[in-house]
Amino acid sequence: MLKLRQFFIILVLTFPILISFDSTGLDGREIASYQSPEGIRFVSYSKDWGQAKLIDLYHQLLKNKHGKEIYYLQEVTIIGGTHSASSTKGSYHALTSTITLYQGDTYTNPADYNETLSHEYGHHFAYFYFPSHHLPFSEWLSVRGLKTPELQWDAFWNYNERNHAYYPQEIFADDYVLLFGATNKVTIEDIYNNEAFYLRTEHENSQLPNVLENSTLHSYLEEESGIKIDESRLLQLPKLADWNYSKLSFHISDKPDVAYRLNIEFHQSGDSSSEEWELYEITTDKTTNIIDFSLEEINQDVIASSDYVTASIDVVDLSTSIGFETEEIKLDLAKISDNHM
Repeated sequence: MLKLRQFFIILVLTFPILISFDSTGLDGREIASYQSPEGIRFVSYSKDWGQAKLIDLYHQLLKNKHGKEIYYLQEVTIIGGTHSASSTKGSYHALTSTITLYQGDTYTNPADYNETLSHEYGHHFAYFYFPSHHLPFSEWLSVRGLKTPELQWDAFWNYNERNHAYYPQEIFADDYVLLFGATNKVTIEDIYNNEAFYLRTEHENSQLPNVLENSTLHSYLEEESGIKIDESRLLQLPKLADWNYSKLSFHISDKPDVAYRLNIEFHQSGDSSSEEWELYEITTDKTTNIIDFSLEEINQDVIASSDYVTASIDVVDLSTSIGFETEEIKLDLAKISDNHM
């Protein structure tokens, strides 16, 4: 009886937001459809999406790690226009277990929806295995290491696009993308032209604890869903190990083929201008949990005339395109001890 009462409460609280998101704008006739072996109906209301593309979209969906919950996904719909409330590319409707993808007249390649499809399927995964995750009393909230005041809980009655990254259901969906979602490889060329850092797969809310390091959460998700997280996709945030006038060293994941870009700025006190540099390192098969950024190529006059530096690191895994940027740190050059010089 208690479980039934809790389910009813969850359903009542969930219903308003699901209804508000259910404005799909399905004007016009169905253009094409495809029914997958799992029973998922793929439907197009866009002239640019025929059955062949729907079949391709189905195969894109399968690249996301899944279990029995996939048999409960009812429909994936493509419409040509935009969502009635925003410019979003996708939405999930928990009462009907359906995904709607928008702007099909603009995004005409199934690959254009890869990350959106992963995110929306993350909602399906969340509501199937963790139906109370969007409520303040959920176990997921505690295991994820989040505090109630950090999040927005009014999506049910006061949804605002600018709060998107702070709604618990959106955090969970992005967690799914990083832990279970489809991945892509990155080329070395895309590292050095910075394309990989701009297009990497990352969490929308960069202020939250790194989900890729939360082993307690990983165990919880695996136990409840029965789906294993590939350890090969896990990444730690770099942490400063040592620094001096010639190099900055950071603790990192002991993992090959991960690219790191040090963004470093040299400042003089009382001067708003700064000298900016970008330094690159890519880990190899050689075992290491330390990465060094040499400052030798930087103009030594710039270093000598600066009072402090600010630095952050952009990270991207070449095998998955998963990454993040660290918080900026400030280092006072006057505090470098003699043994660091």
